[in-house]
Amino acid sequence: MNREPVAIKGTRDGLAIILYKNTEFEKAKNAIYEKLKKSGEFFKGAKARVFIKEGVLEKKELEDLEKLLNDFGISLKKEAFLKAMPLPTHFTTTTLYLKKTIRSGQRISYGGNIVILGDVNPGSEVLAGGDIIVLGALRGLAHAGYKGNRAAIVAANKLLPTQLRIADVIARPPDEKHESSRVPEIARLKEDTIIIEPYYNILENNKPKQEGNKWVR
Repeated sequence: MNREPVAIKGTRDGLAIILYKNTEFEKAKNAIYEKLKKSGEFFKGAKARVFIKEGVLEKKELEDLEKLLNDFGISLKKEAFLKAMPLPTHFTTTTLYLKKTIRSGQRISYGGNIVILGDVNPGSEVLAGGDIIVLGALRGLAHAGYKGNRAAIVAANKLLPTQLRIADVIARPPDEKHESSRVPEIARLKEDTIIIEPYYNILENNKPKQEGNKWVR
């Protein structure tokens, strides 16, 4: 059974548009057009977030998508378009978005995915039943998949947690991991070991070009 290139879901924050980028962008755009056309003016005035399940959108593609949405009276929430980072591996309508810095002493716990548009400071804790995505520096404790989801990931522009957990696996960063030369990274489980990989290594065919660093259990 072929999967549709696009899914559109209503959430309490507006529209969620999920694009599966293993299809051509034109096909995805046409699918969005057809879905919105069938809805008439139902979504007029809504705000939309865009999620990319596979790959990223180019700047021109994003501009084309924004124009298409505007034609139907829908505005694109650009701050929620996480172009430079991967999005939750298991999209649900229960994704918590926090547009702030998580400070020392604060503890954020949520049963779904957590996306933070800010930093996670040392001394803070972030616990998610799904993925944890940080568009900033992650320097506190992060526990993804705390309900046992071993497919969960942790990703950040600067991945420097004091402690990292995925499901039942606990790790600490290697001693040689330094602040300098940081690139966006993803932490995931491979068997019973947490590994980290540069995000840009995963863009091609969704496979890393290298194994990445193993974290010490």
